Amino acid sequence: MNMTTDTSARGPLEGLKVLDLTIAMAGPMCSQRMGEMGAEIIKIEAPGGGDFSRHAPMAGVTKFGDSTCYVTLNRNKKSLVLNLKSDEGRELLYDLVRQADVVVQNFRPRVAGKLGISYETLSEINPRLVYGSISGYGEEGPMKDRPGQDLLLQSFTGLTMNGGRAGDLPAPSPLYMVDVTASHMLCEGILAALVARGVTGRGQQVGVTMMGAIMEMQCQEITSYVEAESPPQRGETPQVSIYQEPPYGVYVCADKTYFAIAQADLAALGDTLGLPELAELKAKRPSQSDGAAVAKWRDEIYEIVSAKLKEAKADHWDALLSEQGFWCIVVNNYGAFLKHPQSQRYVTKMTHPVGGEYTAIAPGIHFSDDPDPALFPAPSYGADSRAVLASFGLAAADIDRLIADGVVLAENAAK
Repeated sequence: MNMTTDTSARGPLEGLKVLDLTIAMAGPMCSQRMGEMGAEIIKIEAPGGGDFSRHAPMAGVTKFGDSTCYVTLNRNKKSLVLNLKSDEGRELLYDLVRQADVVVQNFRPRVAGKLGISYETLSEINPRLVYGSISGYGEEGPMKDRPGQDLLLQSFTGLTMNGGRAGDLPAPSPLYMVDVTASHMLCEGILAALVARGVTGRGQQVGVTMMGAIMEMQCQEITSYVEAESPPQRGETPQVSIYQEPPYGVYVCADKTYFAIAQADLAALGDTLGLPELAELKAKRPSQSDGAAVAKWRDEIYEIVSAKLKEAKADHWDALLSEQGFWCIVVNNYGAFLKHPQSQRYVTKMTHPVGGEYTAIAPGIHFSDDPDPALFPAPSYGADSRAVLASFGLAAADIDRLIADGVVLAENAAK
C-alpha cells in the first residue's frame, strides 16, 4: 500500500469535496472510507479540542499525540477548525457548502438545526448537496435523546442475550460492531445518492440510525424469534449463538488452545471424531415448541464434543476436520493472526508525524483502476485550516483576519 505525505487523493471518487462534521467512530469511518476512494475530505472541527476521540486513547496508547482511535479513523483528511457558533463561522461554512458535494454529520437529534446546518438549510444553499447523517435512535421516539453508544445499542436491542450461558452476564461483542455497520450503511447510501444526483441533478438527505444498523445485523435472529413456537434459550454451556444449531461454538483443546466449529452435520462429525452418540442426538432433537428441552439438548452435545476436543491441540483437530470439509478454524489472538500470511495484504505501514511508523489496516475495497491508493495519516488539529480555505478561494488577508478573530483556528497560527 502506498503511504504518502501528498494529500491530493486519487481513486473513483476523485474530484468530490466532502465536508466532514463527524466525531467518534461511525461518522469518521464513513468519511475516511470515501477519502480512501479519492474524495477530498475536509474534517471541520470545533474550537476547544475538536473531535473528542483525539483525547480518548484505546488501551492507553498515546504515542501519536492524538489517540489511536482518532489516528485510525481520520486518515486521508484535512483538518479545518471553525467556530460554527459564531455568525461569521456559520456563513463561512455556507460558502464551503456552495462548492461541496457531500456533508456528513452525526450530531444528536436537533443539534444540526440549532447550529443552522440542517439539511433543509444547506440544501437551499446547494440543491445538489448530498447530506448524510447518523444518529443513535433517530429523530423521534422515547429514546431519541439517549446516547447512541455501541455497547448501549447492543444491550438495548437484545443482541447481548443471544450467546453465553444461562445465569451468566449478557455477552456483548468487544468490538464497536454497531458503529462499523452504521458507517458502511451511510457510505453506501451516500454513494447511491451521488449516483441518483448524476441522473436527476438533485442532492438528497441520507439518514442512518445505529439502532437500524444493529437491527439489520440481527434480521435472521429477530424474524426467527418472532416466528418460533418457543424462542431459543441460553443453556448451561457457553454458546456463541443460541440461534445456531450445535456444535456451533468455541471449544478448549489440549494445552489451552482453542478451536471454533461452525455449522456441521452432527452425524458426519460423530463419524469423524468417533462419537456415534452425536448421530443419535441428531435424531432426538426436541420440538422447537419446547425451548428448555432444546437448550438442554444443545448443552449435551456441547459437553460431548468439548470432552473429545480436549484430547489434542487445536492444530490437530483443524487438520483432521478441515480435510473432511468441516467448517472450522484455530482461534488466534492478534499476535498469531498478524503473523499469518493470509493477513498480510490487509496490513500496511504508515508514518505519523509524531508517533513515527505504525501498523494500520489497509482499505478493504480493491479497485482495478486504482490498485495502490495513496494513504496519508490523520491530520493534526487545525493543520490544514489555511490551505483548505485558500483552496475554496479565500484571500490570505481574509484568512489571517478570521484566525485573529477566533472564527478559525490554525495550527501554528502565530507563524
